[in-house]
Amino acid sequence: MESIEDHKSSSSSRGSGSGMEVDIAFPSKPQSTKMGKPLTLFSNFYKFNCKTGGRDVLFEYQVKSSPVLTCHSNEEKNKLRSIVRKMHDKLEAMFENHVYWEGFIYSFEKIDESEMLSEVEIEEDGVPYLVSIELHNNLTFDDPKVARFFRAFINQLIKKSKLRLTRGGKHFDPTGYAELDGVNMYRAYFNTMKCIDGTIYLNLNPSVKFFQQETVLKTIRELGSETSVKEALTGRSVMTLYNNRVYKIDEVDFDKTPNHTFFCDMHNKNKEMTFADYINDNYKMKISVTKQPMLRHHNIRTNQEIYLIPEFCVLTGITEQQKGVNFKEIKNDMFANAHTKSEQTKCFFKTIKSDKSYKEMTERWKIDIEESAFKTKAYKCNFGTIIGNNKKTYDLKNMTRDFSREFNGPLKASKIKGWAILYGKFSAREHETFMKGLKQTVTTDFEYQCNKPLEVMVKGDDRRVNSWTDTIASLCEENQLDIIVCIAPGRKGSSPIYEGLKYYLQTECPIPSQVILSETIKKNFKSLRNIMKNVMIQICAKLGHIPWGYKSLPLMDRPTMVIGMDVCHRVGRSKKSVLGFVASLDKYVGRYYSASVSQGAKQEIAFSIEKLFQEAINNFISENGIGPERIIVYRDAVSEGQSEATLRTEIPQLSKAIQNLVDVGSLKAEPKILFLLANKRIEQRFFTQDRGKFFNPERGLVIDEGVTRPDRFEFYMISHAGPTGLQSPIRYEVIYSTWDTLDPKDLYDLTNILCYGFFNLQGAVKIPGPIMYAHTLCNQISKICMKQDIVADTPEAFNSKLYYI
Repeated sequence: MESIEDHKSSSSSRGSGSGMEVDIAFPSKPQSTKMGKPLTLFSNFYKFNCKTGGRDVLFEYQVKSSPVLTCHSNEEKNKLRSIVRKMHDKLEAMFENHVYWEGFIYSFEKIDESEMLSEVEIEEDGVPYLVSIELHNNLTFDDPKVARFFRAFINQLIKKSKLRLTRGGKHFDPTGYAELDGVNMYRAYFNTMKCIDGTIYLNLNPSVKFFQQETVLKTIRELGSETSVKEALTGRSVMTLYNNRVYKIDEVDFDKTPNHTFFCDMHNKNKEMTFADYINDNYKMKISVTKQPMLRHHNIRTNQEIYLIPEFCVLTGITEQQKGVNFKEIKNDMFANAHTKSEQTKCFFKTIKSDKSYKEMTERWKIDIEESAFKTKAYKCNFGTIIGNNKKTYDLKNMTRDFSREFNGPLKASKIKGWAILYGKFSAREHETFMKGLKQTVTTDFEYQCNKPLEVMVKGDDRRVNSWTDTIASLCEENQLDIIVCIAPGRKGSSPIYEGLKYYLQTECPIPSQVILSETIKKNFKSLRNIMKNVMIQICAKLGHIPWGYKSLPLMDRPTMVIGMDVCHRVGRSKKSVLGFVASLDKYVGRYYSASVSQGAKQEIAFSIEKLFQEAINNFISENGIGPERIIVYRDAVSEGQSEATLRTEIPQLSKAIQNLVDVGSLKAEPKILFLLANKRIEQRFFTQDRGKFFNPERGLVIDEGVTRPDRFEFYMISHAGPTGLQSPIRYEVIYSTWDTLDPKDLYDLTNILCYGFFNLQGAVKIPGPIMYAHTLCNQISKICMKQDIVADTPEAFNSKLYYI
């Protein structure tokens, strides 16, 4: 009997107590009349060939018990799994081949009702259960449940080929690795199943996995104190050196040592023994240090506590320093291009097919996997035209790397009247360099009207936040400032004042600010002109001005508001989630209403955004004198399994906000709504082929057939050309639409063009600008609130400014 217990598909769930959930149908994709000539792309989809004698129906049998056991809890799930294992001989006699998955058995064989197992008595934990097997469903290959069977099938092949599972659903090959400086690099693979139009595909994305060479025991010694050890190691993953299994550290237990005893009921021991003796008996490895803590791992599936000896464990991952030292050796695999990905895929198939169990299983099930990549079609998107200062235009299809040299001033901006440059005594030289660059930038590279800024040295120790906040408070009492520029000590990720200073400037003294680290100025002298230009572009956006815009946009010939939403988790000491929300206010999609709202820990679906929708529409009306006739929402950070929950929960809040404004007369009619989910955490990849070799695809491609679900409005987009590696596409799904007529090509073009509207980069990003702003907003809040008890909200004075970029 085959079984699967890991990598279960996530499913949508109803939020509790929201009162806003309704059942809404997903829209289907309309036909397009202007897609153009298709291009051929290859994907990392590999087809399952099922030679089941024409039987393309999978039978689903339910395992029923009395007393009733469900799979809603790990405890009952484990009991039911144990019961099914005890029925192994009876099931083998009943089925030629079968797979078990959490209360269900799958097989291509249809068993007569008279041959079904009925009320078989099985004892589990001292309780007698009457177990029956009943036919539950006939699944055709276009049913998503079929993926459960094929996932079980491929996982059995992987398990028998000795590949090991890591956290996050990735497998790695422990038999072959590259030994580098301080770290080892292993081949790794992520796989999932896709049911598309009655065909099952293996979606395979090769990558690499790193493990440290030093043991966890050495790391513990270097860290020193118990507090430091617990802070550094809790939540990390380790691999055991004796069986190459990966575990998450839930606790570093200093009260236990390898000489503590436990009752061992494995390997026919059935006796009390020490942890050290257990490892020595089974793996012939002796500890050299008795006084070392134990690493505790809680197995959620079995509810067991597993203790690991630090001396026999290594941490997963690679440090930034190790990346730099080993860059030449890791760059081809870690930042793999299309050709390297193809070679890594060959290694995967060679690994699983070299094991004799592969032939046994595939012949027994009459199922095989094609090694050739699945072909699909792609179409080119239009790129549009952007506008800069003096109405100068630039056609984005002509862009090679970026358009940083095409504009030397903002599209719309007011003169900066009052501003100040703050620096510490240890950054005096960087301040002098900055001021020289600033003068050249505002007069040549990015022409910006501004008064001469105040230059203020921070009083006291510039490595203390209080020194900066005291200086700023005194400065604001005497001057009317539009923005504050701070040259802060330190480098990226290690400034002693950045988070505290930003928190102060957002909560207690809400003034738009630009923080530049002194090391950035010091170490990037040759590229200082580009840095200064980027600084002035960000200042322009933070003041509510528009660095550049679009000449015209598809679907926006009528007043249209584009909304971006994203969620960031584990914010502040309370570990709350924060939703970032932005909404465009002008025809250039260059000015935004910005807001944020905190919600429960790990909460992805938003239950309190009706007010944000309503305020955004009111701001649009105030800005334009008219309400939006169309609203397009780009929603990020929702997994495929949460589409239904988003549809039931967030769409009604938008509809309610619109109805409220219609009721009070702010809106004359309900705007047309288009609501899209954008998922960047996907494993799908696409590439082109020339003369037998694979290459990265060009930017601006959309894939909306072949690898997409025919019953959904779904598409993939490659909007940018990455400098290294293979581009990761974005999966978009339209989950709600009230548009009467919509050509998908217009939506594709709009989505592609909006990827050039992020003011932190004069080029294309992976996802549309509105999502990037929402992501940057909640990410900024996460950074500055990391050590705070209260999560900072967006100040009302900043609502129409991109203060967080």
